[in-house]
Amino acid sequence: MAEAKQIMPDVLSIARSVQPIMLKSNNPQLQLPGEERKFVLVIMGTYYHTPTYGRLDVLRDVVLVVQEGKIVRIANGHEETEVQEEFGLAEVRQLKAGQYFMPGFIDTHVHAPQYQFTGTGTDVPLMEWLRKYTFPAECSFQDLEAARHRYSLLVKRFLANGTTTAMYYGSLHLQPNLVLVDSIERLGQRAVVGKVNMDRHSPDDYIEDTADGLRDAEEFVTYTLGKKCSRIQPCITPRFIPTCTPELMKGLAEIAQKYGCHIQSHISECCGEVNCVREMHPEYASDAAVFEEMGLLTNRTVMAHGTLLSDDDIRHLARRGTAVSHCPLSNFFLGDAFFKVNHALSLGLKVGLGTDVAGGISPSMLSAQRMAVVNSRCIRAHKLAVSGGTTVTPEMEKDVITFKEALWLATVGGAQALDLADVVGTFEVGKDFDALLVDTNLSGTSGPFDVFEGEDDDQRFEKFINLGDDRNLIEVYVQGVCVKRGDEFLLDGSNVSVKATEDDSDRIMSAPTPVEPEAAYLDLAHRADSSDEAASVDVGAAAEQSEPPTKRSRF
Repeated sequence: MAEAKQIMPDVLSIARSVQPIMLKSNNPQLQLPGEERKFVLVIMGTYYHTPTYGRLDVLRDVVLVVQEGKIVRIANGHEETEVQEEFGLAEVRQLKAGQYFMPGFIDTHVHAPQYQFTGTGTDVPLMEWLRKYTFPAECSFQDLEAARHRYSLLVKRFLANGTTTAMYYGSLHLQPNLVLVDSIERLGQRAVVGKVNMDRHSPDDYIEDTADGLRDAEEFVTYTLGKKCSRIQPCITPRFIPTCTPELMKGLAEIAQKYGCHIQSHISECCGEVNCVREMHPEYASDAAVFEEMGLLTNRTVMAHGTLLSDDDIRHLARRGTAVSHCPLSNFFLGDAFFKVNHALSLGLKVGLGTDVAGGISPSMLSAQRMAVVNSRCIRAHKLAVSGGTTVTPEMEKDVITFKEALWLATVGGAQALDLADVVGTFEVGKDFDALLVDTNLSGTSGPFDVFEGEDDDQRFEKFINLGDDRNLIEVYVQGVCVKRGDEFLLDGSNVSVKATEDDSDRIMSAPTPVEPEAAYLDLAHRADSSDEAASVDVGAAAEQSEPPTKRSRF
């Protein structure tokens, strides 16, 4: 049985500045008209979260009060009457047995325009994968009608899977990214969103001039900020070093500094990419050294993967406050190494969890959590194999994590990575109520697992983490607002369920990917046999041909 530490919360009064709503109603989510509009959500039940890495805490039979999207009180169950009187409620909503709230998942690495081919294209290494699948698919989002349909399905799918916050990569062209922001705003998700920039070594029809890229990146930032939506923040997004010139990267860093934006990119993710960067920039010792020189390592930067980061690189990222998005599933498909979560955390690095759609073949953060556990046990198995023995030592166990650590990565770790630790990730007074209502009562084949007589709440919750899926997530809340209940998306004017109509599915999700451009493409990392060794390429335009100086490994 999974151990869960029971926490009895202090009885905290509502801040003086927050006035209770004196309104009698049988509806636990209240709304007043006009300027007096305020939301109150009061629910009594059991709440699971992981405020401490490696420990599952449970708030049993508590009354949680949400006002205007924020948790304003957590009271013991015996104080239910007091809470009702204080908020003028006729009743408090009671969760059923087998139902629990947990924090919403935070996905720190998603390629939004790749969602349409998620689950396919698993047959080639990274650099060939970009050429063969990714760039053509992303380019197709210039069709704005298709972009609206696809992004609506994307956001709904992620909300349905419990992702209340996502860090999205958009595509190269400006307009489709504005559509993505609009879709997120309309459906109620929380997100950090970036327009992808790339000005070298890309297909002729999917590349931008440096000056145009910088102009569009700033326009995207101002458009997003102009919405004044507290749920959505813009992000500067140089795709990765091979496709971005130093001039572009430095210019993007200046925009990020000007507006206080997040930054996202990929770092030391596989042998092909690392070898490519070494050929293009021999004067630098690592990806981290390049990003440092360009001014892109900040306390609001999230770098994906990092499987080939050295300890010195990790320490430097930690000093900068930069985070890494651990994407175990895509690392298995497109990476060449395992990311050691416990080791990285021990060096002070912030670590979140990502699905990396579509390099990762599932949009589910539950799947990402399970793969994070598998990743850790693969490291253990590798150490045992290398030892040549049959004895598992404590050293081999150091990198192993359980579902508790994985859940922390998917909630608190993600909040820390996105500079949202004071906003979401746990159930605490003052934080926004981004939460999932889990129902473990689905029986037979209507649910993903069975519950047996005698199993307690902790066992049922652990079963959900290890076996559950979107069918168990019956309500999804962002900022205290229920954005999805059952199959209905409550903020969507059309009230269309996540299950697209047959016509939509045929027309949108099965839309043909554009043919690959006929222009020759410079494959920076793989020979024709798609081996993992870097190809011999002419990088004269990207790196000086003279003998390089000592590699810049000092930060």
